[in-house]
Amino acid sequence: MFGFLANSGPFEEKIQPQYDLRKQQDRKILLWVECSRSSGVDYDVQEKLMATCQVYLTKEVKINPENIILQQPTSENETLLDPVKVAQGLGAGYVLLIQVEDYGLGPIGTQTCYSGEMVTRTVLMDTDLSMAVWPKDPVGKVVHINVDMETKGRDAALSRLVSSTAHCILRYLHPCEKLKFKTLDEKFTIQDALEMETF
Repeated sequence: MFGFLANSGPFEEKIQPQYDLRKQQDRKILLWVECSRSSGVDYDVQEKLMATCQVYLTKEVKINPENIILQQPTSENETLLDPVKVAQGLGAGYVLLIQVEDYGLGPIGTQTCYSGEMVTRTVLMDTDLSMAVWPKDPVGKVVHINVDMETKGRDAALSRLVSSTAHCILRYLHPCEKLKFKTLDEKFTIQDALEMETF
């Protein structure tokens, strides 16, 4: 009986991270969010995705807020900068580089009902090594979020897009509760499904 009580229940089981940022508390992280020209993002998407990722880094990954540096390229010249060199200049040990590659958000019939999607590609760069340390796939981690219907308007739909995106990126970088790992708005690739079957 004591053995049963000592085992973690389904609410306590955690999926181990592919790269554990929580163990790197002494290193600063540059959070860099880019939106490609072809992504068609709205004016406020970049800022909201960055702010949401910052919240997830502090609340879920447990990173000290003082160790998170925000960078939002706002001009064509800034998007041509090397994020690793920018991070090195700022004293950051990592760059979490998130690029929005595809985006769409619009009303369905009425002004209160919205649907939308967001596709991002992410890599975590170690500035000392000048190379990506996560994911193993050299093209980066692709996350595809799709909101079929949100009845509370555009802001609520956008909030769902950026919240699900931030969660689906950062769940791989800290011990994540098994029951919270998946989200309803996520579209899976075959590779994602195979990875999740191993958990």
